[in-house]
Amino acid sequence: MNYKKELLEILVNNAELTEIFKILKKEHLSTAYVCSGTIRTIVWNNLSSQKTNLVLENIDVLYADAGESYEQFLTRKAIFSQKYSKYLWNIENVCLNDAKSLQPFGKNIESALQKVPETCNSIAVNLNDSKPAIIAPFSLEHLFNFEIHPTPRFQSDKMLLKQFKTRVTNKNWQKKWSSLTFFVE
Repeated sequence: MNYKKELLEILVNNAELTEIFKILKKEHLSTAYVCSGTIRTIVWNNLSSQKTNLVLENIDVLYADAGESYEQFLTRKAIFSQKYSKYLWNIENVCLNDAKSLQPFGKNIESALQKVPETCNSIAVNLNDSKPAIIAPFSLEHLFNFEIHPTPRFQSDKMLLKQFKTRVTNKNWQKKWSSLTFFVE
């Protein structure tokens, strides 16, 4: 199965996601990626024949701008919250985050995605260019098979693995998507 092709087919047909990428482009974030829970929710809802309403979800957006100050970042977040309050924006400049921030961090989007707890959420997509870009450091297979695995970072650290288990329990995803399978290797 060609998961990348299927993912793009699902995403380009989502009107709300198209609107989100137009907003990102308008606000000079055309290189930003929509990721994690936003992508997971769209895909799982599509595969389980459920309607997706992104107005009810966090819109996870990652970008990497090493030249942006923390004050500029806060201004950007405020602009999105005020001008586009239809959506609940979770915008992160991965270059400004660190391991203590509980947000994805790294020098680029891929390294930040490797620090997300679940492999099914370690996925980012940019649909702004003529050629869509997908970053999935742990593949798309878990996403399309409704599987929740810890990423290697969380799997290899007992404290992080405990956080992973608590997070997955608290998210209660199986209530919405009953075909989920949880793995703790």
